[in-house]
Amino acid sequence: MTSSIKKTYCRVCEASCGLAVEVKEDSQGNETIRRIKPDDEHPISKGYACIKGTTLGGIHHDPDRVNYPMKRIDGVFQKITWEQAIQEIAERASAIKIRHGANALGHYSGNPSHANFKNILCTADFIKILGSRNSYASHSIDLNNKFQVASDMYGVDIVHPIPDFEHTQFFMCIGANPVVSQMSVISVINPLEKMRSIEARGGKVIIVDPRRSETASKVGEHLFIQPGTDAFLLLAMLAVLHFELDFSTSERDEFADGARELLAAAEQWTPERVAPITGIAPENIRRIADQYHKADGAALYMSTGVNMGPFGSIAYWVLQGINYLSGNLDKRGGLLIPEGVLDWLGLAQQIIVNDPDIVTAEHGWQQVAGCFPITALPDEILSAQPDHIRALFISAGNPIHSTPHSDWPEAMERLELCVSVDIYINETAERYADYVLPATDMLERSDFPLSHLPLQSEPYAQYSAAVLRPKFERREEWRIFGDLLLAIGAPFVSTKPLLVLSRVNTLLKRLPGNSLLTPDHLLKLLLALGGKASLNQLRTTPEGIKLPPHKPGSFLKKRLKRRINLAPSRVLDDLPRLTAYAETLEHGRSAKSDSSLVLIGRRSRKSHNSWMHNNDEIKQPDSNYVYIHPDDAATRQLSEGDRAKLSNGDNFIVLPVSITTDLMKGVIAASHGWGHQDSKNRNSSKLSGENVNKVIPGGSAHMEPVSGQAIMLAHSVEVVKFSGAPASR
Repeated sequence: MTSSIKKTYCRVCEASCGLAVEVKEDSQGNETIRRIKPDDEHPISKGYACIKGTTLGGIHHDPDRVNYPMKRIDGVFQKITWEQAIQEIAERASAIKIRHGANALGHYSGNPSHANFKNILCTADFIKILGSRNSYASHSIDLNNKFQVASDMYGVDIVHPIPDFEHTQFFMCIGANPVVSQMSVISVINPLEKMRSIEARGGKVIIVDPRRSETASKVGEHLFIQPGTDAFLLLAMLAVLHFELDFSTSERDEFADGARELLAAAEQWTPERVAPITGIAPENIRRIADQYHKADGAALYMSTGVNMGPFGSIAYWVLQGINYLSGNLDKRGGLLIPEGVLDWLGLAQQIIVNDPDIVTAEHGWQQVAGCFPITALPDEILSAQPDHIRALFISAGNPIHSTPHSDWPEAMERLELCVSVDIYINETAERYADYVLPATDMLERSDFPLSHLPLQSEPYAQYSAAVLRPKFERREEWRIFGDLLLAIGAPFVSTKPLLVLSRVNTLLKRLPGNSLLTPDHLLKLLLALGGKASLNQLRTTPEGIKLPPHKPGSFLKKRLKRRINLAPSRVLDDLPRLTAYAETLEHGRSAKSDSSLVLIGRRSRKSHNSWMHNNDEIKQPDSNYVYIHPDDAATRQLSEGDRAKLSNGDNFIVLPVSITTDLMKGVIAASHGWGHQDSKNRNSSKLSGENVNKVIPGGSAHMEPVSGQAIMLAHSVEVVKFSGAPASR
């Protein structure tokens, strides 16, 4: 028995914390993970990591993992060979394409796909190489509006200015709980420490959230806000900054157009008008605007608690506008635009083209970051168009569980072919997949944080070799989709990396030595072009290397290739909806009944969406809970531990009650990702929680018009005491 320590990094979230994995290998070559610890030698995380990263061994060794290609035969999944799986899937997909056209094929990428550089470079193009427009992705569940607004304002969807935590004097965090879930669309290690350091040097931290979160209880000043009204707060701040505090903008026009329209949009939203909408007093709005204005370096940041609400695009637009007009963009102590080991921004500005003519057949939704919104998919399957989707390939995704309730059952049953490529048979695969193909987990493949390079608060580079050999017959996704691509029938010549690699490898397999091309060879080329670190250098420094800090002033004058658009037409066109929403609240014409409350989400440190609950190394609670204010509980005669029925009129769930003063009155919170009773996975199926998405309405009527983002928060649900046994539904 031999033992070795191998360095890698976690790919559960953007933080990408460094990990040290102790691997034991017996005399027969069998590898097991003894333990995983935070890597003390990592140049950025320096021994910091959360429980999800340090328990990845439980997922790698999980006996419920998919280890072989599986085919549904007479309603039961049975093991088949890879050759049979590729051949049969290809024959069925090819026949559908021939009969109905390429658009009859669709592909959905779930959240884990976006932390896999090989998927980003290769697998994402699978469906497009086949000639189909129908690519869908999970970012339309939680951050589509950020991508769309960035694209409209900067011309490319990867520009998301990062707070300069080391120097800022004012940091306002809206709709995020970094203590529990790190931060979204930013790669920052130990954000609590970063925020505490701001206060330690005399700066100001403000947490804006309908719930006094774990973050708000540990750092900064907390301000309660009514769910879904964050855009009004930001507009009121902009109004105060410009119309009351002599917020000059003339010197900023060197790099941007549209300031007049942005400021005009804010003028009507005075603190007095906004206060009853948001629940934040006018004097507090003026005070935080003044503190922001006076700070020598200030940063505004918003996350999923805003993105997933009804006006995430407007909120992000105003936030970006304030950061720019105040002079805090591209400034020390404000917000910086990372460059990192690769000039990913420069590459993106050359190769990313958002074609407005590529739209869904139903409702005309455009692609954002190259993909359609996932909640539009059921309509595309049920469409009367002759080339409606008939075959669906799913990568690391569980759409019927992870998205709002809609016409999923009817749509999925309409499919002629459904293929799931995953590490588990999840709820979507269990009910609807014809084939399930076993993918590798993050420890079984080499990787590089390509998608997070433009998000790093502290620049560094790390390449991770595979920590272990893939167990059983697990395969990497790029290889699976490359084999499918060739078997279905693809153009012979293409510039797309997936097809190039697959074609070349077909030839190389015939030569002695069997040395094949992989996405690592593409990475080596990209790093060589970047000139800051080579792949060989990163291989010999597996814990990663720290790079020079981001340079203020390097973005606006040097790297941005166009003027900033402060007045995107699609955002301006959505302002009447915001006004109508405000008027409804102002005049008390809400359709809420006396028993309805506003639902928000609640992240859990031990969970991650729908795929972490089967990990036997993490002790989960028996259920997710509905958290409720004491006054709202008393009105409904609810006590701690009672069960409450949450209903949206069409569907309901039943959850145990937890009473807390950390919530605003009129608001309830519940964690997503639960409800695995239909799963065959032995640990998660025993948990009694329920899927909160069942009471969140879906479909086009509940998608944000600007970006197609699913509106997941701020819906009203009926909440009453439940006394009987949970009904079958």
